[in-house]
Amino acid sequence: MVSSILKAGLEGIVQDDRMRTPEAEHQILAGGLPFPHTMALVCRLWRDIVSSTPELWTRIFWMISVPEEEGCHLIDSQLEKSGNYPIHLTIINSWSHQRGIRVILHHIAPHLQRLKSLRMANFYEAYDQPHLDTLTGYASQLESLQLTDGKHIHHCTNFKSRLKLDCPALRIFHADIIVACNLDHRWLKNNLTHVEFMTISCGSNWIRNSQAVMLSRALDAVPRRIPCLTLDNLQLSDSSLASINQAGIKIRAEQVILHISIDALAAIDDDCQTIVIKKCDSVHDLQIISLPSSSRSLELDGCDSKKLRRVPDTRTWDGDTVTITNSHSSCIEIILHLLGAPFNDHSCSLWRHVTTLKLVANGDFVLNLPLPLLKAMISSRQGAAGQNNLSGKNVEDNVELKGVRPLMVFHVHGGQPLSCEESVWFEKRVRDFVWDCKR
Repeated sequence: MVSSILKAGLEGIVQDDRMRTPEAEHQILAGGLPFPHTMALVCRLWRDIVSSTPELWTRIFWMISVPEEEGCHLIDSQLEKSGNYPIHLTIINSWSHQRGIRVILHHIAPHLQRLKSLRMANFYEAYDQPHLDTLTGYASQLESLQLTDGKHIHHCTNFKSRLKLDCPALRIFHADIIVACNLDHRWLKNNLTHVEFMTISCGSNWIRNSQAVMLSRALDAVPRRIPCLTLDNLQLSDSSLASINQAGIKIRAEQVILHISIDALAAIDDDCQTIVIKKCDSVHDLQIISLPSSSRSLELDGCDSKKLRRVPDTRTWDGDTVTITNSHSSCIEIILHLLGAPFNDHSCSLWRHVTTLKLVANGDFVLNLPLPLLKAMISSRQGAAGQNNLSGKNVEDNVELKGVRPLMVFHVHGGQPLSCEESVWFEKRVRDFVWDCKR
């Protein structure tokens, strides 16, 4: 029983590892020791179970900050304790050692076929020097590969890709933009056939026009539509977007998650089904950036916005579902205007086909919803939809209202208390209405 619990705990840690960039603090658990050392301190029974269960030693988290001989001894010891089970390896070059990566990779190389996941951070000298050549061969079980460096990779002088791992089972791939831009396209075609989650981290700087084109070509080399693509703070200038358009390349993915920046919206192809925007404080830019025409769903999570200062441009969208989670009221107000809430007496139903709106508060977050604006949006859409074949048009701003559909589903989870009178008002106008207050 104890062994099963510990295995389940380790599996949860490994799954969490796969979805985030490795940091030094992720190495330690309770008591300041890595798993499973912490578990072995509970009692003699647990120590015996840990020492006799090789599966518990398969997460190897190593920071290159100790003398090489000691580090290699510990790595070899844990590899031996893990038996022949698949291993999950994380390497962080915390002190930017010139030889550390090479030495560790040399010890790992004989175990390539056991690798289940590999994460490397702060590895710039391994990229600038031929150290990655050590990892050459067939890694048949490797499902997750992360190559991130945010701090040092810009010091590289040789950006030629040295990645030679043969890993056709890869499902999760995460790389910095410079790594991604310089990957061999044949490697991408051979190894990302089954990729499900792909993340490109872009740091805090705008990327150059040439980088924008190189990145779009690298993404285009992936031999399938990417099921879920995350672009972490991809900041594109107008000239970068123009360069991508001139190259005739669009980003192909079923779902695109845009973290912080939404500049890449203009580079996504029209067949993308879902757009997710996270931690963005410029949602107001949606009034001037078009969403992919065929996308059905828009999700906003942890977003903010400036106040609307003018009637939105005619950037229509034909999706049907909008979900807003843990976002500031200013973000919600922008979306309500795009859905039809009048702005300075102008009707703005630019997202005409939306029939489902969900507003959600998770954790301790409390939604502060603008009730008058919510009512105005619902009434505006009902009025426009009730005109049947007639169209309402704001002549001055050329905002087309024809084809507007009424809101059919309106769910609020975590809103402020609603009076009986207000609840009746919504119930009369929305077929599927739910309003759960925050307790």
